[in-house]
Amino acid sequence: MRAGFLELIAGLSVLTFILLFWALSSGRILVEGLPHLGEILDPAVIRSLRFSVWQALLSGLITVMIATPLGYVNSTYDYPGRKLVEAFTTLPFTLPSSTVALAFLLLVNAGLMPRGWIPIVLAHAYFNFGMVAQMVSSSLSTVSERLEEAAEVLGADWFDRFRRLIAPLAIKGIAYGFLLTFALSFTSFAIPLLLGGPRYRTLEVEIYSLYKVLMNPNKASAVAILQLLVTMSLVLFMREREVSTLEVRRRKKSMLASVYPWLTATFSLLPLSYLLIRSLYDPMSGSLNLGEWAKLLSYDPTLGTHPLVPLVNTIVLSTESTLMVFLLSTLFALSSRMRKAILATTSLPLGTSSITLALGLFMLSRSMPRWILMILTYVFIALPFTLRAINAGISGLSPEVIEAAETLGMSRHDALIKVGLAVARPALMVGLFYSLALATSETTASYFLASTETQTLTVATLKYAGARRFQMASIMSVLVVFLTSLYLGLKWAVEARMKWLKSK
Repeated sequence: MRAGFLELIAGLSVLTFILLFWALSSGRILVEGLPHLGEILDPAVIRSLRFSVWQALLSGLITVMIATPLGYVNSTYDYPGRKLVEAFTTLPFTLPSSTVALAFLLLVNAGLMPRGWIPIVLAHAYFNFGMVAQMVSSSLSTVSERLEEAAEVLGADWFDRFRRLIAPLAIKGIAYGFLLTFALSFTSFAIPLLLGGPRYRTLEVEIYSLYKVLMNPNKASAVAILQLLVTMSLVLFMREREVSTLEVRRRKKSMLASVYPWLTATFSLLPLSYLLIRSLYDPMSGSLNLGEWAKLLSYDPTLGTHPLVPLVNTIVLSTESTLMVFLLSTLFALSSRMRKAILATTSLPLGTSSITLALGLFMLSRSMPRWILMILTYVFIALPFTLRAINAGISGLSPEVIEAAETLGMSRHDALIKVGLAVARPALMVGLFYSLALATSETTASYFLASTETQTLTVATLKYAGARRFQMASIMSVLVVFLTSLYLGLKWAVEARMKWLKSK
């Protein structure tokens, strides 16, 4: 009875937090915005909506075109450096959107890319193609290789096999990847903010401008409702079409197959490498200039504080939010009977864009310290991803483990605490590092909520870029990439020791 009560309380605590937090933030948006829905017919809003839709469609199409061959090769062939290629091609998805935006802005300024909507679409494709390739690969892994061999015996060449056999069977992963890219591109903020200017604005940028620049919270809330309807519809639609990640496909040996993956790996590394180079060189003279790094220790009027303050804030705020996520994740791990219900409610935060969430919280409590609002936002953004990562890690834990502990004399309560949590500890550690990486790289909500005292590295990146101090912006980006890579490296190291759990 005591153990059942513990599981119930643990599950209800997580469930209540998600539902209450979403209701409070989005509820305020509804209260403020519903009476002003007619204002979304404004030409500026319609133009932002139109651009949001067509650039998201184009971004999704280009992403799928790049990712599908990569997913096919990775699911079918074994080639030298395949694991390294997979790591390189998924790297862009782990980067802060401010870093991706800055890298492409520097390429545009250097004349290596045209201005306008093209770099926006390419930046979105760069950000998403590695993750979409993984989804396509997971979908293709369920395609029997014997079907391909039979088609080959019957005379079908590679293109015919791909067009008539592989593509139709893999359409689920391709469609899911397209929808994911569309959703992320539709709610994009930092990339169109830096690359688009006034002409190419997404709804996310429009909401920010309406509230922060034009001081019109009612209209901003009305536009946020419009965006919320679109994103929630997409998330609910995608939730029913999740792709299996069980890999059953046998790989062939192929040296030739490694050409395209290594080309995409190079595509993944070039913008980031260029960003690193720009952090070391003066953009005006083109000469090596390490003096800008020394300015991290000096007061900077662009930020209104010392540049080290954003670094400290990033570490402190991400750590504090991760501790709260870890507490909720521990309760989630204990609530075995309510995990499905909890995971279902994570569609709410997944379907709420960062700017909508931040706007709702800020309007709900303008007097609350900014750092508290930022921590709560980070928790709400990271929690769905963290809980799903933990669920994947512990879903393979057999109930017989708990029953065996009870057979040996433990109570159900002690078995859950001393055995269940101990076994789930690696998955919880993965979730902890994942939450740290997500909080560190968060850009949109941070830019909306941060004050001078609470600005983070991603906020500093956007401020420096806006002031056209591109070397300092690059330095800020390099620092946040270092932190994010450190946390993700620790996550992967823990996952490597989780072979006995269902971690894929």
